[in-house]
Amino acid sequence: ALGASAGASPPPSPASSPAFARSGAAIHRVVFEDARVAIPGSGQSVPVATWFPDASGAPDERRDEMSSPGVLYYPHAISVAKIARVLLNTPESTPRWLDRSTPLLAAPGVRVAARGETGRLTKSFDKVAVLCHGYLGSRFDLVDLAEALANEGFLVLAPEFAESLASPETTPAYARPGAPPPKNPSATRDEVVDAALRAFAPGFFSPAPESIDSSTSETGSVRVPRVVIAGQSAGASTATSARGPFAARVAIAGFRPPEALEAREALLRDPLLVVASAGDGVISLYPRESGAFGAYEGIAASVEKMPSRVPKYDIGAFAARVGEIRAARDADEPSAFSETLRGNGALNAFVTYEPPGGDGGATTGLPTHISFLSSRTNDAMVEVLSPLLPVARAVGVPVLDFDKYQIARDSDAVNALLVPLIAEWLNAAVE
Repeated sequence: ALGASAGASPPPSPASSPAFARSGAAIHRVVFEDARVAIPGSGQSVPVATWFPDASGAPDERRDEMSSPGVLYYPHAISVAKIARVLLNTPESTPRWLDRSTPLLAAPGVRVAARGETGRLTKSFDKVAVLCHGYLGSRFDLVDLAEALANEGFLVLAPEFAESLASPETTPAYARPGAPPPKNPSATRDEVVDAALRAFAPGFFSPAPESIDSSTSETGSVRVPRVVIAGQSAGASTATSARGPFAARVAIAGFRPPEALEAREALLRDPLLVVASAGDGVISLYPRESGAFGAYEGIAASVEKMPSRVPKYDIGAFAARVGEIRAARDADEPSAFSETLRGNGALNAFVTYEPPGGDGGATTGLPTHISFLSSRTNDAMVEVLSPLLPVARAVGVPVLDFDKYQIARDSDAVNALLVPLIAEWLNAAVE
């Protein structure tokens, strides 16, 4: 079910240098492979970007075929044809002459996997993270978080879903309102997440993780990892609806809890982190009568619907809370620490970026919907899609805050603070 894939052409100048390289954060030794997994019963094979810590001690010599010595590029692409198919319901024959390969520069310390290395090593990890991109997103959208988590000892899986802007061949299983249902839809998000976990972390499914001795995380010859799942926008819904239990769930710039009380109670059995911004013009923090996808009650109201309180923090208070968790973890026995946090929901958090006056206040300078993505993918979108922005506005196509990001270019500033906090919070969740 696994196999390597690589980009097709030498890269141009990188769209952006990595946020970690600019912020000075250390990536020690991380291995990357762009693998593929088969979707059972469908004949489909989907890309899954993988990162994991390098324990081999091998010299950092072999690079991807797109890359020059000492430099690694991720095989990112943007298909304007796919964007047109998803947003305008154009046919599969939509011309692809505007499609572009836009390789992304990896952080220093990341190397490409040697042949067969991923298959040999990935089923041995105790900590696994699944990262889910959003609507017209990319498996590299959360690459800053992926590199940080791999640096912390996680095996990271970032699958590509049918709505990805990279591949014009895949077809989402739903259409825009008023459009006919798609023919021959590709695998659903849940099917892709399940296939990725069965390929890389089969112990997650059998037996149930809560029935395993957490001190060994093993049953027979199958290692049972602690799995966390995170996503942005539509990927946030994937993270909160995926079949668990998970060691933790993270919903960034999107949160729609289940309608049924029993389902909401079940969601809170896993530690939950929700991140939202009043500057988000797509999935708003506050109630809105209209927007890119119609009226919405707001993420704040959705969090309020949860059957028990999810504590609310601004980014500074959340940093302090993570510091408290770190101190407790350092001072306590790991088993007692884990039991305390899991038993009373102490890890749950709702992190908001808001103006001083709350709803109605000026949102200038607050993160937009895509500010939480890596600057590498965002800047690639700016490079490729900027000329098409006036056309999109003219025909009423939702631009998903792309126009705001084009001015703000704030991903590095947002992620320099948020990514390390999420990584540490997830580390606490898997203790």
